[in-house]
Amino acid sequence: MDLSLNLLDLEKTPASDVKAKGWPDLMRKVLRSGAVVITNHNHPQAVVVSAEEYQRLVDQANGHSAGAQRAQSLQALQAEFDAHLSSLQDGSLARALARPARRGRRIPLGKSL
Repeated sequence: MDLSLNLLDLEKTPASDVKAKGWPDLMRKVLRSGAVVITNHNHPQAVVVSAEEYQRLVDQANGHSAGAQRAQSLQALQAEFDAHLSSLQDGSLARALARPARRGRRIPLGKSL
């Protein structure tokens, strides 16, 4: 749901109406219009949005949209793959595979072949 960036374009309700009509009436307005500006003496005091809309706005502000998260995951996976590939391409693996293995030969831990 795209909300207006201008408070003047959002539905407004006085704080006294929220007190008199109660929370359920306010939430009906929020669900109908997406956001409601609570005013005090015709001055905006707060904006009420649904919990889902709030989370979406926070995620958007933090750059955590689904597409952005997927792109970050793919970049991390590509960096890990590139690191493994470069370690294989340095020649040590090819040298190790070129030498025949001897049975009973002990390989010290942490040493390359």
